[in-house]
Amino acid sequence: MVHPADELARTLTNALHTGDLDTLVSTLHAQGRLQGRPAQLISNLRPIITAAQRDYVSLLRPPADFHAWLSGVLLTNADGTPARPNTRTSRVLTLRALYRALRQLGIITGDPLLDFHAPPAERRSDPLPTRETIQTLIDAARPDPALHAALLLLWHHAVPIATLLRLRWDAFNPHERTLLRNDVVSPLTPAAATAVERLHHRAGYDPLFEDTLDVVAPRRMFPYDSPDALRLRILHVARDAALPFMPPGALRRAALRDHARSATHLGYLNTTHYDRVVQLAQTLTDEP
Repeated sequence: MVHPADELARTLTNALHTGDLDTLVSTLHAQGRLQGRPAQLISNLRPIITAAQRDYVSLLRPPADFHAWLSGVLLTNADGTPARPNTRTSRVLTLRALYRALRQLGIITGDPLLDFHAPPAERRSDPLPTRETIQTLIDAARPDPALHAALLLLWHHAVPIATLLRLRWDAFNPHERTLLRNDVVSPLTPAAATAVERLHHRAGYDPLFEDTLDVVAPRRMFPYDSPDALRLRILHVARDAALPFMPPGALRRAALRDHARSATHLGYLNTTHYDRVVQLAQTLTDEP
């Protein structure tokens, strides 16, 4: 009869070798050796496990250049977009927890991540892209009406990414050029309104036929099915224009620096809160 500990070790080792993250994570989670939401743990580990299988790297017996290899793997997501510093940190922390669990079970003896330096956490005080750089990106995105409008809503109105992705056309009033975002009706800047109108017309709205407004109303404004899909499109346009990648979050923070016209303009109901965050955002830039 196989000892239960040996059977467990065999199950976990096989799961790690074959990339069976469901078995690996659920088994360790059920034993209380891996804390957190299983779905998130699997998401954090998947890019590392996938790359290890692709590059024939053993995670149980890592090669001498394991740290250098891992640093490279952590730089990007599975779809090729740059991984955010906090995402990279989360993946390293999950891998550390996995190795700790495997050591506790006697499956490995040493710590493969000993002396590995995780990337620094992303800070909200990190320098923002300049106004000129953002405008160059927006100009480069003009041939893509959806991205062009999305970038302007991010930069001119600080629309949260989650809100942006779920917007439907009934939130846009083409007569008043306003956008309903959660509980706030924001008057759009001329540039943002023009970009959204162009996208609205492409979606099927024709101001000469008022009934088309209701036809288009339930449709989604943007084609992106996830934040990463939007990031990937930004990355492609930025690369083609020889620009650095600008995350949507950075563009939103730049809105507080560059386009703080009013609380409703940036989606705030509380004027005091709005004044406080704008003041903070504008002190974080070195620009005059």
